[in-house]
Formats: sequence, structure tokens, C-alpha cells
Amino acid sequence: MTARKPADLIREEAELVAAGIAVQQQGLELLLAEMRALAALMPGEDSRLPTDAEIEAGFDNMPV
Repeated sequence: MTARKPADLIREEAELVAAGIAVQQQGLELLLAEMRALAALMPGEDSRLPTDAEIEAGFDNMPV
């Protein structure tokens, strides 16, 4: 068995952390899709996503 370098151990741990973050991101994307689908089924809810201009217009009312 060869001696392992500390950099190798850190690299392996970083790969595990990156894989964990990727799995969490997939779960959150699925949750967001489910929430949007449920919102479309709720009566009175506007399921249309706002445009960039509409979002920006909400911030334009700040005093100078």
C-alpha cells in the first residue's frame, strides 16, 4: 500500500462534498417543480411567472 498525500485526501473529501451538494440541488429542483405544479392547481393563484421587467418594476419605487 502506498502512502497517501494529504492533498489526495482533501481532494477526495471535496469530491464527496460536491456530490452531496449536487444531490441536494436535484432534490430542491424537484421540490420547486412540485410546488409550481400545485400552485397551478390552486384556485385564484396566478401560475404565470413574472417577467424580468415586472420584477425590476417592483424595485423601482425606492426613494432616491
